[in-house]
Amino acid sequence: MPSLILGLISGNARRRALRPAFSLACALLFASLNACALPSLQKAQLKPVIAQPVMELTQTPFFPQEIHQCGPAALATVLGADGVSIMPESLADQVYIPGREGSLQAELISASRRNSRMAVRLAPSTETLLQTIAEGRPVLMLQNLGLKSRPAWHYAVLIGWNGPKNELILRSGRERRQRLSSARFLQTWELADRWAVVIADPSQPPPATVTPADWIAAAAPFESTGQIEQAERAYASATQRWPQESLAWTALANVRYAQKNLEGAEQALEAAIAIKPEAAALNNLAQVRLERGCGVAALEALDRIESVPAALQSAIDDTRAQARQLGADRKVHCSAAP
Repeated sequence: MPSLILGLISGNARRRALRPAFSLACALLFASLNACALPSLQKAQLKPVIAQPVMELTQTPFFPQEIHQCGPAALATVLGADGVSIMPESLADQVYIPGREGSLQAELISASRRNSRMAVRLAPSTETLLQTIAEGRPVLMLQNLGLKSRPAWHYAVLIGWNGPKNELILRSGRERRQRLSSARFLQTWELADRWAVVIADPSQPPPATVTPADWIAAAAPFESTGQIEQAERAYASATQRWPQESLAWTALANVRYAQKNLEGAEQALEAAIAIKPEAAALNNLAQVRLERGCGVAALEALDRIESVPAALQSAIDDTRAQARQLGADRKVHCSAAP
């Protein structure tokens, strides 16, 4: 089965899902910082959850980390909070890099997928972190406990806050309830490029704090690793959460097409085109209809293209030629899939 002419996830979306990976060594002690502390959390930042001045996800699992192994411990914590029972030792072989004495973000993200979960990048704002906690989801985050020039990378899990005391609460290292001032928290997070992810089940509604593009980018690697059903679940969840997001419908169409579910792909493409009638999607719809034996219906899809990008001209011309031949030779007319 040929591929549809365009990939689903833009380069920018893929790059956002796979931010530059740091060389990570889990710091055991706080380093002394000479840099100026960043501003503490202000009431304006706490406003979305100010009705709960104190919040803590007390049921979040806790795994005291072994030396240099904060990555496996932090990942086991957030996976456990999302219903995946797993010990850090089971994750160590998947994410720990002995030569680096730590774990890369890419390894943590991949290990999440191997355990049927997605690690979705969060927007780099404290408001987003707090809203995610308020939704009942702990946040896996990266900190730099050292200096910008001499980093000491560390993974921790944010589980709550204490507004009156201006503190954040984390599962970190060997501390079950590490309490950091907001200034210290922001400082260590800022020095780590504000990297944070939330773990999610692809078959469940996406968290309220993630964007459609980030959800879809986090789901896309399921396809390349052969977890097609997981990818379909994630894209279907996206269409339910964001029914007006054409990219979600296009992604769902592509994965259904890969599974030779032509009617399902056609339905998803029609939904995408109803939102945003792009030339690529209309050509893909025509291609799907051709493979269903619907030459005239394929031509109808192509006739809806208002402007043909130069890069797609050859592909669209080829699809049109095939559709004309099929329509003329077999005189087939198919209505859109129900």
